[in-house]
Amino acid sequence: MTEFNFYLSDNDTERLFAIKKLQGRDDMTGNDFARELLESALYRLFPAVPEVDENGNVLNADKYKG
Repeated sequence: MTEFNFYLSDNDTERLFAIKKLQGRDDMTGNDFARELLESALYRLFPAVPEVDENGNVLNADKYKG
């Protein structure tokens, strides 16, 4: 697992906590909820596990849905 550290704008932070509240996810921290949202968005955009060659080229780019 890889750790990412980043900042959200105040508006996006408000969005995050509003969505968390509306989904009834009071059992999660904001950080865990943000991770879950990001994972969901990543899966929607690229449902397959990326295959990358030694030069960093994505071999199965046809699986990208964006």
